[in-house]
Amino acid sequence: MSENTLAKEMQECREYKHEHEGDHGAENVEMYSEENGRENKRSKDLPIDRLSELPDSLLIHILSFLGVKHAAMTSLLGKKWQFLWAELPKLEFEFDFWDKNEKPDKILNFVDGINKTLATRSENYLEKLKVVFKYRESFAPDVDNWLEFALKSKVKHVHLSIIFSEEFYTLLEMMYSNSSLTSLSLRGCILDPTGTIQWSSLTKLQISEVDLPQTVVEKIISGCPVLNCLELSECWGFTCLDINSRNLCKLWVQDPEFEETKHFLQISAPYVTSLILWVTLEETQLKLINISSAVDILFCFTGFLSDLPSDNVLSNTKEFFQNIHHVTKLQVGPGPVKALAALVLDGWQLPQNTLRCLTIDMVSHSAETIPGILGLLEASPHLEKLFIDSIDPYALDEDWVPPAKGDLDCDLLHLKTIKMSNLANPNLGGEPMLTLARIFLKRATALEQMRIWVNIDDTSEFIKIGQTLLTYPVSSPNAVILLP
Repeated sequence: MSENTLAKEMQECREYKHEHEGDHGAENVEMYSEENGRENKRSKDLPIDRLSELPDSLLIHILSFLGVKHAAMTSLLGKKWQFLWAELPKLEFEFDFWDKNEKPDKILNFVDGINKTLATRSENYLEKLKVVFKYRESFAPDVDNWLEFALKSKVKHVHLSIIFSEEFYTLLEMMYSNSSLTSLSLRGCILDPTGTIQWSSLTKLQISEVDLPQTVVEKIISGCPVLNCLELSECWGFTCLDINSRNLCKLWVQDPEFEETKHFLQISAPYVTSLILWVTLEETQLKLINISSAVDILFCFTGFLSDLPSDNVLSNTKEFFQNIHHVTKLQVGPGPVKALAALVLDGWQLPQNTLRCLTIDMVSHSAETIPGILGLLEASPHLEKLFIDSIDPYALDEDWVPPAKGDLDCDLLHLKTIKMSNLANPNLGGEPMLTLARIFLKRATALEQMRIWVNIDDTSEFIKIGQTLLTYPVSSPNAVILLP
């Protein structure tokens, strides 16, 4: 049942009740026995509110499709509905940061609204508590009470996100020992446990935008025996992730975008199968000790890459590509590709890998990134799928200059699927798409489909690029070129 449909039915029910109150209600004929000597009488019968007659548990389930804000409106329907909405299994409160008519006391009303909601609710089972708002230090007792209430209600999922605030909330001490939590997401929350951490049922943990000392990281890793997914986004303060749990299979590590302190990051996670790495360009020195089980990796740089990658950037790029020979699915961002191009042109040869699927994200349309792409392809003899996408279809580059490395040194024997998006820059005559397409059509001997997405409004320019594409020799007899 959609939110709009349910809200409409609620409103109709309320209007029906209001319309039929008094002397104009629906009438039922009630027959009295003639044996009692009474005449037949016609009595007024209250309208039947069939929705309200449903069990509370079913009504709460129906209201759960509305969310807290809209479910609270049903309190106007009658006495039975007055506090029913507060029993929703999921309570989600998100402050409206984009309200142009924001009043000074709006955040106070938001906090007060949560307090009143929890005050009217019984401590029955609570599946999820989510709060997203702008924190003030004076709100600490309120947040403590929210979390304490949730824990007493055996909450399974907690999401506490503090954004657009210069102040941090220090997590309630009783939060560190809990057996009901299965997922926990904290943003802008300081973790400072006095003892150990005991999250025996926690399978997913997300922590972002906060100082995270090494000692706390170690307590987290040792205190979450069944943790399956760990995400540390834009956190700082730790230098080592030594994860030996066989249950933890997904790891996300992202440096703060504007990190100014140089630091060392060592990762040992022999059982992690999916790894996402966003490292700061100049400040992070990356060391991968053991990621032998990782088969799906995303590797990006945060910040902006200068024209000439520094020695530290080149070192991090080497460190990464020397440790992914066993990976089957890889996605790399613009920074690593540009750094890789510099290494390839300097004579560095990538180690052979077992990639089956490769995704490359680009920003610039200049030819300087092409050697990096080709070098990676030469090291991927088993590649079957290739996706290349540009974030900006009209990237402002100088006149097209052919790349220093303009061809592959080998054929791509297993490459069957190629998709390129937003690479045909009309200001560059369709480059760099045309150069890449020419190389791929020549070298992909088993190619089945090449799909090229372009964003060109000029029909004549589109036709010209398409005609140029069709002049290239094709080595695969089964190749189909799709140019939507």
